[in-house]
Amino acid sequence: MEVTRVEQRAYIKIAVLHGRNDMECHSKFVEAFGNNAQPYRTVARWVGKFQKGRVSTSDEQPSGRPLSVRTDLACAVIEQLMDEDRRWTLLELERASGIEKRTTNALPCQL
Repeated sequence: MEVTRVEQRAYIKIAVLHGRNDMECHSKFVEAFGNNAQPYRTVARWVGKFQKGRVSTSDEQPSGRPLSVRTDLACAVIEQLMDEDRRWTLLELERASGIEKRTTNALPCQL
C-alpha cells in the first residue's frame, strides 16, 4: 500500500502531539515501511517543524513570483520578438529577451 508524503507527515504530527521525539517517530517508520521509510533527517526536520508550532502537513508555497506569471511574461516577450522576425534562433532570442535558452525552448506558448 502506498502512503503519501502528506499522510506520513500527518503521522509525524500526531506522534509529536503524543510526545514522541524524532528517533521514536523514525523507528516506527522503519518498522512500518522497512526500506521505503523516509530518511531519519526528513522525519527529524518535520518533528522539529511540528514542535515549533507548524499546523499544516502540506507543502508551503515557494516564495517569489509564481511560475505561471513568469511563463506568461516570457511567452509575451518571445511572441513579440517572433512577430517582428520569425527567423530567430534560441541563442538570439536568449540574448534579445534576457530569458534563458532553456526557458525559451520549453515555453508552452504557440510561436
